[in-house]
Amino acid sequence: MAEQHSTNVLRRPFSRRQFMALAGGITGGAFLAACAAPVATTTTTQESGGAVAPATISHWLYSLLPLDRDTLTAVPADRTENVVNYFDWNAEQYKEIEPNTEVKIEYLPHDQSWFAKLDASLVAGTPPDVVQGPVSELAKYVPLGALSPVNDIMSQEMKDDLHPAVIAEASFDGLQYLWPWRLSFGGGISINAGMWEENGVGDLLPSGETRRWLMDDFLEAAKANTKEDVYGTVLCTDIHYQTTQFMFGYGARLFNEDETEVILNSPEGIEGLQWLIDLENVHKVAVPGTAIRKAQEAGQIFTEGKAATFPSQGAGKTPPEFVDNPDFKWFWAPPPNVPGKEPAVMTNIHGHYVFQQKDTNQTAAAQLWAQFLVRRDALKMTLEQFGQPPALQSLWGEVEDENMKVGLTFTDLMVTFGRRASAAAITFSLAPRMLEAAFSGQMTPKEALDQFAAEGNKLIEEAIADS
Repeated sequence: MAEQHSTNVLRRPFSRRQFMALAGGITGGAFLAACAAPVATTTTTQESGGAVAPATISHWLYSLLPLDRDTLTAVPADRTENVVNYFDWNAEQYKEIEPNTEVKIEYLPHDQSWFAKLDASLVAGTPPDVVQGPVSELAKYVPLGALSPVNDIMSQEMKDDLHPAVIAEASFDGLQYLWPWRLSFGGGISINAGMWEENGVGDLLPSGETRRWLMDDFLEAAKANTKEDVYGTVLCTDIHYQTTQFMFGYGARLFNEDETEVILNSPEGIEGLQWLIDLENVHKVAVPGTAIRKAQEAGQIFTEGKAATFPSQGAGKTPPEFVDNPDFKWFWAPPPNVPGKEPAVMTNIHGHYVFQQKDTNQTAAAQLWAQFLVRRDALKMTLEQFGQPPALQSLWGEVEDENMKVGLTFTDLMVTFGRRASAAAITFSLAPRMLEAAFSGQMTPKEALDQFAAEGNKLIEEAIADS
């Protein structure tokens, strides 16, 4: 499954005016001097043998990736002996290359406190040098001029190794601000292929390199897999993109092309949402109680064999407990679509971004450290040890898991999580509320979607005005 803690937190939109108000005694000039210091555009790299002046780099992280210190293989999170965190190990390796640079790593919980602390540090003029996070988070700081672009520092080799959709998602007005590490897919369908085969619908399993398939096949299989206390599928409402991916298969999209409007209340969106509701109320193939169900509960229902499919998220890598399990047969597929429409999967690009500092040498040193973290060998290690789908296309050939190979093709289906300050509230507050209202019957699909669009568009207008 995808590393959910990086995408399912609520983020309060923070405008330029709000920053200035919180700054209190800090003058506007002092604030902007801290947030928009000159960009360091040095092209110095470790490979060239060059080095910046001595510097101490602060890096905020939230991913704990434990390795055995001797074998550098992944170990359980509760192990404490002879363990080194992946990023701490990288800092040790970097010290050998850049002895004049001291990297100070701080691990913080990735919740509301994370964003409050980051925003407060920016207001105080003391932001960390490097921050782990996805494009959807760094986007809030781009309009403030607070980040240092990577265009002039990233090698042409790396640029050529990135999928065009990845570059487009990480770029703002031609400038790229993220050192890309991994892909995070907010969609995909987990399938218990063993159950499908037992119930005589193994031939309906999607096939081919991309495993594209149709909505009617999903429904036919769901009906065949619904027996006694077992259902064809299980849905949830708290992580909307695990459910709305079916609406995308009808041709609906969350935002218009330039993200100036919520358009999920299109005829296609309404039709798709009605189809989802009918799975539970008309066809009786979805576990009852979708309106109040959380994704964690839905996933447990699936892994316990009480549902044949679970619309979830991730790169599709077969979970360890299902490897070579003849009774389960883990299977991964993109969301289905209706004929004539293209499926879509919301996708985030995760990595590290650099805040501009008054000292350009400090910013340059931070860029070199962030660049080091996304070297090919480092991304290969996180793929092999933690199943992280790498941003570099040249590593996709290293993937051995057949399900994960399918997951990587989702890059061709990717649509944005949103790159405005309004996106978080729309995704993690408004959309779940909309699904709850529709699945509970409090509103018709059209009413729920129209209200969702109206509230979402108001947030977008405010975000544009504040940028």
